[in-house]
Amino acid sequence: MRLYPNVVYIFIIWLTVVLSVAYFGFSTLPQSGKFNNNFWESLGNWDGGHYLGIAESGYSQKFQYAFFPLYPLTIKALNQVTQNYLLAAILISVTATFLGLHLLYKLVAGDFDKKIAEKAILALLFFPTSFFFLTAYSEGLFFLLTIAAFYFLRQNKLFWATIAVVLVSATRVVGLAVVVALWIDILTKQGINRKNWFILLAPLGFVSYCIFLYQQTGDPFYFITAENHWQRTLATPVIGFWQTLGNISSSGFTAPKFNILLDLIFAIFGVGFAIRAFRFLSPSFAIYSLISVGIPLFTPTLSSMPRFLLPVFPIFILVVLIKNRYVGLFFQVVSIALLSIFTALFIVGYWVS
Repeated sequence: MRLYPNVVYIFIIWLTVVLSVAYFGFSTLPQSGKFNNNFWESLGNWDGGHYLGIAESGYSQKFQYAFFPLYPLTIKALNQVTQNYLLAAILISVTATFLGLHLLYKLVAGDFDKKIAEKAILALLFFPTSFFFLTAYSEGLFFLLTIAAFYFLRQNKLFWATIAVVLVSATRVVGLAVVVALWIDILTKQGINRKNWFILLAPLGFVSYCIFLYQQTGDPFYFITAENHWQRTLATPVIGFWQTLGNISSSGFTAPKFNILLDLIFAIFGVGFAIRAFRFLSPSFAIYSLISVGIPLFTPTLSSMPRFLLPVFPIFILVVLIKNRYVGLFFQVVSIALLSIFTALFIVGYWVS
C-alpha cells in the first residue's frame, strides 16, 4: 500500500494537536469522578470500557450485545502481542485511521484531484469528534474497512471489496449501509453473474453475529434489544427530532440540554449533507451516506449523532466542495473549536457523544 508524504504530515500534526489538547484538558479541568484519574486509561472511557471488557472476558452482560464483535476480537488477538488490552485497542484505532486516510486520499483524488483529497482529509481530521480515532472505540477500524470496501469497488476488485464489507458488517450495524451501497452499485453497472456472485456474501459478518446472538439469547436481533440499556428503541425518525425539540424547549437551560442541542444540530447537518450527496457524488457514496445517517435516527433520541457522522466520509468531500469560502472558513473554525472542547471534556470523563 502506497503512503503519501502529505497525508503522513497531516496525520502527525493532527495527532500531536489532539493529544496536546487532551493532555492540557486532563491537567487543568476537574475530573468527572466516573473513571480513574489516569490519562492513559481515559482513552478507554465510556463505550471503550465495554469494548475492552468484551475483548478480555467476552459478553458478560446482555446489554453488551449492542457492541458488534470484530473490534473486540481484533483487540483480543493483538493483546497476545502487547499484553495490554488498552494498548492493543488504541494501536488498532490509530493504525486503522492512518491507513484509512491514505486510501481515502487515493479514492478522492481519483474522483476529483489531489487538492480536494487533501482538504477532505483535513475536514475529517478536524471534525469535532475525530479524537475518537485515538480511543478504544471502533470508529477507526470501521473507517478503514469502509474506505477499503469503496476503494476496491472503484478498482473493480470485487472479491476484496466483498471481504472488506464482510468485516465492516461485523464491526457495526451501520456496516449494512456499505452492503447496500455495494449491492446497488454492482446491480446497476453489471448485474449479478457467475463472476461476481460472491458479493451476495457481503453481509456474512452481520449474519454470523445474528447467528451467535440467536445461540446466546434466542433472538438473532438481540443487539436491538440491548440498545434499551441506553434508552434506544425503534421509532420513526421524526420522533427523535420531536422529542429532542421538546427537551430543549422545556423550562430551564442546563449543560445536558446544550449537548442535546448539539445532537440536533449535527443530525440536521448529517441529513442535509446526505441528501446533498445525491447531487454531487456517486450513487454509491450517496446511498452509503443516507443509510448511515438514517439508521441512528430510528430511535427516540439523537444522542451520539456527532460521533456517528465521523465515518461518513462523503460528508467531508461535500464540505470541501462548498464554493463559498466564508462558509468553509466558518465550518473549519467551529470544527476546531468543538474538537478542542470535546477532546478536553472526554478525557476528564464527561460524556460528549
